[in-house]
Amino acid sequence: MIGALKQIIDETRKNEQEFDLVYSNASDMAVKAGLDELKMPRRCARQTHRNNVPASSDKEYFKRAIYLPYLDELIQQLDMRFGQEAVSVVRALSILPFRVHLISEEMEKDVYDYYNTDMPSPETFRQEMRLWKSFWENQSDKPESITSTLTDVRACSTLFPNIMKVLFLLALTSVTSSSTERANSSLKLIKNDLRSTMKEDRLNALLLLYIHRDIKLDFDKIIDDYAMRNPRKMVLMNPL
Repeated sequence: MIGALKQIIDETRKNEQEFDLVYSNASDMAVKAGLDELKMPRRCARQTHRNNVPASSDKEYFKRAIYLPYLDELIQQLDMRFGQEAVSVVRALSILPFRVHLISEEMEKDVYDYYNTDMPSPETFRQEMRLWKSFWENQSDKPESITSTLTDVRACSTLFPNIMKVLFLLALTSVTSSSTERANSSLKLIKNDLRSTMKEDRLNALLLLYIHRDIKLDFDKIIDDYAMRNPRKMVLMNPL
């Protein structure tokens, strides 16, 4: 579907009639908004803070300054978001038991090429996949998600170490960038003027505590762990 969408956008970019329709609709919206017509802004040869696109007409200007860059940005973002690495990650979902019968040799090879450096024994992945397929073909109830597969007692990590490793990595793969954005917004609150010289280990620990505030901590266990690591610092005398 992503490939079909990219092809449609590329065809739209080359089709003059598509832009004529867009420009006509934009002109009608301008009239409804109280504007006489769409006019390109004043251009200057040395102006660097606006689009100084060379054009002989208003229509040509808006096509070069807005329409074509917008479509190019769409295609570029699709290539970045759904590149070959993303395809390999999605293909690894075919390992799930309820759809493992649909995996092809090409998909299996793609999964191996992407995850082989993380597999505990990559040389046995092909034989492991054959056993994995044969095993789940005879099962009536098959897990449909990564979590249910990892927690299923039938998915033994001793028999299927490579497959379980791939599923574990899939469970850790982020589907959005919200965690990254949340970390960036928290950084300015953690690393303030009074903490500008802290080391990386302490900064990472404070960020994790701030971001994952919903996780309840056992403070008694933390104190005991600190006391075991630093016994001399925890020697306290009872004044009574």
